[in-house]
Amino acid sequence: MNNADIRRAAESEWGLLHRRAHARLRAGGAAALTLTLVSVCLVLLFAAADGFPGGADLVSRIGVIRATDPWHVALLRLPVSIFVPAIGLPWWAAVLLVLLAFGTAELTLGPWRTLAVGYTCSLVGTWYAHVGVSRPPGHLLHLPAEFAEVRDTGPSAAVIGLSLLVAWRFGARWTALAVALLTATITAVDPELAGYEHLAALVTAAALLLADGVARSAYGSPAVAPRPR
Repeated sequence: MNNADIRRAAESEWGLLHRRAHARLRAGGAAALTLTLVSVCLVLLFAAADGFPGGADLVSRIGVIRATDPWHVALLRLPVSIFVPAIGLPWWAAVLLVLLAFGTAELTLGPWRTLAVGYTCSLVGTWYAHVGVSRPPGHLLHLPAEFAEVRDTGPSAAVIGLSLLVAWRFGARWTALAVALLTATITAVDPELAGYEHLAALVTAAALLLADGVARSAYGSPAVAPRPR
Protein backbone atom coordinates (compact mmCIF):
# COMPACT_ATOMS: atom_id res chain seq x y z
CA MET A 1 0.00 0.00 0.00
CA ASN A 2 1.53 3.33 -1.09
CA ASN A 3 1.08 6.79 0.47
CA ALA A 4 -1.85 7.64 -1.79
CA ASP A 5 -3.69 4.50 -0.74
CA ILE A 6 -3.04 5.28 2.92
CA ARG A 7 -4.35 8.83 2.48
CA ARG A 8 -7.48 7.56 0.74
CA ALA A 9 -8.09 5.00 3.45
CA ALA A 10 -7.61 7.63 6.17
CA GLU A 11 -9.93 10.04 4.38
CA SER A 12 -12.56 7.35 3.98
CA GLU A 13 -12.40 6.41 7.65
CA TRP A 14 -11.77 9.71 9.44
CA GLY A 15 -12.31 12.44 6.85
CA LEU A 16 -15.81 13.47 7.93
CA LEU A 17 -14.89 13.33 11.61
CA HIS A 18 -11.78 15.43 11.03
CA ARG A 19 -13.57 18.07 8.98
CA ARG A 20 -16.34 18.45 11.55
CA ALA A 21 -13.90 18.76 14.46
CA HIS A 22 -11.55 21.07 12.58
CA ALA A 23 -14.36 23.40 11.51
CA ARG A 24 -15.64 23.79 15.09
CA LEU A 25 -12.15 24.33 16.44
CA ARG A 26 -11.43 27.03 13.85
CA ALA A 27 -14.74 28.73 14.56
CA GLY A 28 -14.59 28.60 18.35
CA GLY A 29 -10.91 28.35 19.20
CA ALA A 30 -10.07 27.12 22.70
CA ALA A 31 -13.64 27.92 23.80
CA ALA A 32 -14.83 25.02 21.65
CA LEU A 33 -13.06 22.72 24.12
CA THR A 34 -14.33 24.29 27.34
CA LEU A 35 -15.96 21.12 28.64
CA THR A 36 -12.87 19.05 27.87
CA LEU A 37 -10.49 21.49 29.57
CA VAL A 38 -12.71 21.73 32.67
CA SER A 39 -12.93 17.93 32.78
CA VAL A 40 -9.14 17.59 32.59
CA CYS A 41 -8.74 20.10 35.42
CA LEU A 42 -11.22 18.13 37.55
CA VAL A 43 -9.35 14.87 36.93
CA LEU A 44 -6.10 16.54 37.97
CA LEU A 45 -7.72 18.10 41.04
CA PHE A 46 -9.25 14.85 42.31
CA ALA A 47 -6.10 12.87 41.51
CA ALA A 48 -4.04 15.33 43.54
CA ALA A 49 -6.54 15.36 46.42
CA ASP A 50 -6.70 11.57 46.46
CA GLY A 51 -2.99 11.47 47.21
CA PHE A 52 -3.38 13.00 50.68
CA PRO A 53 -5.16 11.43 53.69
CA GLY A 54 -7.58 14.32 54.22
CA GLY A 55 -8.18 14.74 50.52
CA ALA A 56 -8.68 11.02 49.98
CA ASP A 57 -11.37 10.99 52.66
CA LEU A 58 -13.16 13.90 50.98
CA VAL A 59 -12.91 12.29 47.56
CA SER A 60 -14.29 9.05 48.99
CA ARG A 61 -17.28 10.80 50.52
CA ILE A 62 -18.23 12.80 47.42
CA GLY A 63 -17.02 10.77 44.46
CA VAL A 64 -16.41 7.09 45.21
CA ILE A 65 -19.20 4.62 44.40
CA ARG A 66 -19.47 0.97 45.38
CA ALA A 67 -22.16 -1.50 44.40
CA THR A 68 -23.17 -1.79 48.05
CA ASP A 69 -24.02 1.92 48.26
CA PRO A 70 -27.71 2.85 48.34
CA TRP A 71 -28.88 3.90 44.89
CA HIS A 72 -29.59 7.49 45.91
CA VAL A 73 -26.03 7.82 47.23
CA ALA A 74 -24.63 6.44 43.97
CA LEU A 75 -26.69 8.94 41.96
CA LEU A 76 -25.45 11.84 44.08
CA ARG A 77 -21.81 10.79 43.69
CA LEU A 78 -21.96 9.86 40.01
CA PRO A 79 -21.30 13.38 38.61
CA VAL A 80 -18.06 13.55 40.59
CA SER A 81 -17.03 9.90 40.28
CA ILE A 82 -16.38 10.24 36.54
CA PHE A 83 -13.50 12.61 37.27
CA VAL A 84 -11.95 10.55 40.08
CA PRO A 85 -9.25 8.34 38.51
CA ALA A 86 -9.97 4.64 38.91
CA ILE A 87 -7.74 2.42 41.01
CA GLY A 88 -5.03 1.07 38.71
CA LEU A 89 -5.48 3.89 36.19
CA PRO A 90 -2.67 6.49 36.44
CA TRP A 91 -3.78 10.11 36.51
CA TRP A 92 -1.97 10.82 33.24
CA ALA A 93 -3.87 7.99 31.52
CA ALA A 94 -7.18 9.39 32.77
CA VAL A 95 -6.19 12.84 31.48
CA LEU A 96 -5.22 11.40 28.08
CA LEU A 97 -8.50 9.48 27.77
CA VAL A 98 -10.54 12.57 28.63
CA LEU A 99 -8.58 14.76 26.22
CA LEU A 100 -9.03 12.37 23.31
CA ALA A 101 -12.60 11.16 23.83
CA PHE A 102 -14.20 14.24 25.41
CA GLY A 103 -12.30 16.58 23.07
CA THR A 104 -13.36 14.75 19.91
CA ALA A 105 -16.94 14.44 21.15
CA GLU A 106 -17.18 18.09 22.15
CA LEU A 107 -15.93 19.20 18.74
CA THR A 108 -18.41 16.98 16.89
CA LEU A 109 -21.45 16.55 19.13
CA GLY A 110 -21.15 19.75 21.15
CA PRO A 111 -20.70 20.05 24.93
CA TRP A 112 -24.24 19.26 26.06
CA ARG A 113 -24.61 16.11 23.98
CA THR A 114 -21.15 15.04 25.10
CA LEU A 115 -22.20 15.41 28.73
CA ALA A 116 -25.49 13.63 28.12
CA VAL A 117 -23.90 10.65 26.36
CA GLY A 118 -21.00 10.40 28.81
CA TYR A 119 -23.18 10.50 31.90
CA THR A 120 -25.75 8.13 30.41
CA CYS A 121 -23.07 5.51 29.66
CA SER A 122 -21.58 5.92 33.14
CA LEU A 123 -25.02 5.76 34.75
CA VAL A 124 -25.92 2.51 33.00
CA GLY A 125 -22.55 1.01 33.97
CA THR A 126 -23.12 1.95 37.61
CA TRP A 127 -26.67 0.60 37.49
CA TYR A 128 -25.39 -2.69 36.07
CA ALA A 129 -22.86 -3.01 38.91
CA HIS A 130 -25.59 -2.47 41.50
CA VAL A 131 -28.00 -4.92 39.85
CA GLY A 132 -25.44 -7.54 38.80
CA VAL A 133 -23.95 -8.25 42.22
CA SER A 134 -27.44 -8.85 43.62
CA ARG A 135 -28.38 -11.43 40.97
CA PRO A 136 -27.76 -15.15 41.58
CA PRO A 137 -25.28 -17.20 39.53
CA GLY A 138 -26.81 -18.21 36.24
CA HIS A 139 -28.78 -15.00 35.88
CA LEU A 140 -28.10 -13.08 32.66
CA LEU A 141 -26.94 -9.99 34.59
CA HIS A 142 -25.05 -11.80 37.37
CA LEU A 143 -21.74 -10.33 38.54
CA PRO A 144 -19.40 -11.95 41.09
CA ALA A 145 -20.14 -11.01 44.69
CA GLU A 146 -16.57 -9.77 45.22
CA PHE A 147 -17.32 -6.86 42.89
CA ALA A 148 -19.64 -5.41 45.52
CA GLU A 149 -16.83 -3.60 47.36
CA VAL A 150 -14.77 -2.59 44.33
CA ARG A 151 -14.20 1.15 44.01
CA ASP A 152 -16.20 2.32 41.00
CA THR A 153 -14.72 5.56 39.66
CA GLY A 154 -13.10 6.95 36.55
CA PRO A 155 -14.02 8.27 33.10
CA SER A 156 -13.49 5.05 31.15
CA ALA A 157 -17.17 4.06 30.72
CA ALA A 158 -17.96 7.56 29.42
CA VAL A 159 -14.85 7.47 27.22
CA ILE A 160 -15.74 4.12 25.64
CA GLY A 161 -19.37 5.07 25.08
CA LEU A 162 -18.42 8.39 23.51
CA SER A 163 -15.71 6.79 21.35
CA LEU A 164 -18.10 4.24 19.89
CA LEU A 165 -20.92 6.71 19.34
CA VAL A 166 -18.80 9.46 17.77
CA ALA A 167 -16.83 7.09 15.54
CA TRP A 168 -19.96 5.37 14.19
CA ARG A 169 -21.99 8.58 13.95
CA PHE A 170 -19.37 10.28 11.77
CA GLY A 171 -18.53 7.39 9.48
CA ALA A 172 -15.45 5.87 11.18
CA ARG A 173 -17.07 2.45 11.24
CA TRP A 174 -13.89 0.37 11.45
CA THR A 175 -12.72 2.50 14.37
CA ALA A 176 -16.04 1.96 16.16
CA LEU A 177 -15.82 -1.79 15.58
CA ALA A 178 -12.23 -1.81 16.86
CA VAL A 179 -13.33 -0.02 20.05
CA ALA A 180 -16.06 -2.61 20.62
CA LEU A 181 -13.84 -5.60 19.83
CA LEU A 182 -10.94 -4.37 21.98
CA THR A 183 -13.27 -3.67 24.91
CA ALA A 184 -14.88 -7.11 24.69
CA THR A 185 -11.51 -8.85 24.34
CA ILE A 186 -9.98 -7.09 27.36
CA THR A 187 -13.04 -7.97 29.45
CA ALA A 188 -12.89 -11.61 28.38
CA VAL A 189 -9.17 -11.86 29.20
CA ASP A 190 -9.37 -9.88 32.46
CA PRO A 191 -12.97 -9.97 33.76
CA GLU A 192 -13.04 -7.09 36.24
CA LEU A 193 -15.94 -4.85 37.25
CA ALA A 194 -14.67 -2.01 35.06
CA GLY A 195 -14.71 -4.29 32.02
CA TYR A 196 -18.33 -5.27 32.55
CA GLU A 197 -19.27 -1.62 32.98
CA HIS A 198 -17.45 -0.89 29.73
CA LEU A 199 -19.59 -3.50 27.99
CA ALA A 200 -22.67 -1.83 29.45
CA ALA A 201 -21.40 1.49 28.08
CA LEU A 202 -21.02 -0.06 24.61
CA VAL A 203 -24.59 -1.37 24.70
CA THR A 204 -25.82 2.04 25.85
CA ALA A 205 -23.98 3.87 23.08
CA ALA A 206 -25.33 1.41 20.50
CA ALA A 207 -28.86 1.99 21.81
CA LEU A 208 -28.38 5.76 21.57
CA LEU A 209 -27.13 5.39 17.99
CA LEU A 210 -30.15 3.27 17.12
CA ALA A 211 -32.51 5.82 18.67
CA ASP A 212 -30.74 8.61 16.81
CA GLY A 213 -31.02 6.71 13.53
CA VAL A 214 -34.74 6.06 14.04
CA ALA A 215 -35.36 9.72 14.90
CA ARG A 216 -33.43 10.93 11.84
CA SER A 217 -35.28 8.52 9.57
CA ALA A 218 -38.60 9.72 10.97
CA TYR A 219 -37.73 13.35 10.31
CA GLY A 220 -35.94 12.71 7.02
CA SER A 221 -32.48 13.83 8.18
CA PRO A 222 -29.29 12.17 6.91
CA ALA A 223 -27.39 10.07 9.47
CA VAL A 224 -24.23 12.07 8.70
CA ALA A 225 -23.52 15.13 6.66
CA PRO A 226 -22.66 14.37 3.03
CA ARG A 227 -18.98 14.44 2.14
CA PRO A 228 -17.86 17.16 -0.26
CA ARG A 229 -17.20 16.04 -3.80
